[in-house]
Amino acid sequence: MDSITKSFLKEFVESKNYSSLNLSDQFEMFANFCIINKEYDSVSFDEKEISTGKNTQGIDGIGIIVNNKLCNSIQEIEELIELNRILTVSFVIIQSKTSAKFEGAQIENMFRWTKTFFSEQSNLFVTNEMQNFIEMKEFIYTNSKYMKDRNPICSIYFCSTGKWTDDPNLVQVTQENIKELEELNLFEKINFYPTDSKSIQKLYRKTKDPVEASIKFEKKVTIPSINEIKVAYSGMIPFSEFKKIIIDDSGKMKSVFNDNIRDYLEQENNPVNTDIADTLKQGYLEAFCILNNGVTVVADEISGPGDNITITNYQIVNGCQTSNVLFENRNVPDIDNMHIPLKIIVTENSDIKSRITRATNNQTAVDAVELEALTEFQRNLEYYYQALPKDDLKLYYERRTNQFKSSEIPMNRIINRETQIKVYSAMFLDKPHLVAGYYGKLIKDMGDDIFNNDHDYLPYYTSALTYYILENFYNTGKLDKNSRRFRHQIILIFRFLIVPFNPPNSKDKKKIEIYCNKIIDVLKNETLAIEKFKEAITFLRSDYLNLDFKDRKTVERKGTTDIILTGLKEKHLANN
Repeated sequence: MDSITKSFLKEFVESKNYSSLNLSDQFEMFANFCIINKEYDSVSFDEKEISTGKNTQGIDGIGIIVNNKLCNSIQEIEELIELNRILTVSFVIIQSKTSAKFEGAQIENMFRWTKTFFSEQSNLFVTNEMQNFIEMKEFIYTNSKYMKDRNPICSIYFCSTGKWTDDPNLVQVTQENIKELEELNLFEKINFYPTDSKSIQKLYRKTKDPVEASIKFEKKVTIPSINEIKVAYSGMIPFSEFKKIIIDDSGKMKSVFNDNIRDYLEQENNPVNTDIADTLKQGYLEAFCILNNGVTVVADEISGPGDNITITNYQIVNGCQTSNVLFENRNVPDIDNMHIPLKIIVTENSDIKSRITRATNNQTAVDAVELEALTEFQRNLEYYYQALPKDDLKLYYERRTNQFKSSEIPMNRIINRETQIKVYSAMFLDKPHLVAGYYGKLIKDMGDDIFNNDHDYLPYYTSALTYYILENFYNTGKLDKNSRRFRHQIILIFRFLIVPFNPPNSKDKKKIEIYCNKIIDVLKNETLAIEKFKEAITFLRSDYLNLDFKDRKTVERKGTTDIILTGLKEKHLANN
């Protein structure tokens, strides 16, 4: 392994606390992280969820991206179908080797098992992780009626620390295998990416690069100066330039809608989106700028001379629906010349960003729950994390996706919105069975039980800290990794073992702080924390509960939570 790749790998391992893994496993996690970031355009995901498990044949990682969301369960996909009424899918297959050369036998082996994964013989895989990926794959193809735009894309990466030289023998191996995959008639397109040391270095650098777009914005006016806003433009931009804001170099949608309060609501059954699509398909391109309210972009920085500008760390805070419909209709004749109303506002003030997002999203009624990312509580929770002492228990709350992408903060100390919602729901709301689904639906289902302005912040931090320490114990081999699938149930049991009664309401700040501090005191003591986590795992596996560990749906069932809670209460009564 060359010195640059070795240095990048070392930095990644330290940031993720993977030092106890062997070199091969470290490189596997590194490759999974870099490649999925390229395909998903985000660092806010857990690369361990991409892993296919120990000793899986021919494939080290699988990423399944549905409707621009990286999914880890059938439940997530099901909820996205319900929300969007469409299926756009990308399968990402990864095999990584630390060897300094590309070997035909290894590439052939990867393709063989990739074909097996997509065939009716996929039962040859035996790990729990692969069984989950297989079930997700089969669920996707069973619901192919929702593939209204295209069939799935399959991108295959073979990663090595050597150099790819277009060796004719290796090229022939890949071409023959791609042809066999194409004959399955399952894919819109199949991509093969031989990822050598320079490629993986480039991908790792990209994980730290801010989101940027360079555009030519000619037809604009400068909005008069406003306090805390560096600059603001309003005007018209042709689609040929606008698509640089929403589409990356590989033709995928960028992840620039994370601050938008609505998910994309598809065209077919949504009258607003249907009208936009009809305007495009019927050729009324000149009228689009009059009929559509346009798009609002908020960025941290802007640079460049005159009309040629680069926006950095930006989000589309209004125009998610418009942008997605434009993307779906990007091949309409002459659309590149169609003009779109555009506002670009440059500010680093998060309060102003939130106000802009609220103000520009008043076209249709928006449920108050959908504003969860913009509430005063969300901002204050971020500030609460920032104010924590810089010690071994320091964590950072990522309210906006990729917020800390360019920072030096260790990645394992960053708690994103999705993780926060799931661990709080599991630990303090007794709902670990619900966290397998799409977190956007989970937040709606929770209502005022989460991110309530009257809540104390400590239980949110306590649940995140418990999760952080539990993950570190798994990463360092101090706990049996086979139990990790039940980590949200383990967090709930851990809480009860320390304080064996229901937590006070998070609005009761005095009582909840006493409750949380008892948990934090245990977490501060590594020996005691490991002991309690091991006790939680032993209880989970006990004959007393009689849970079916071979059934991977066990973690998703409310009945599992009910059995655990009943067992904990009976255990407490028996001991007292």
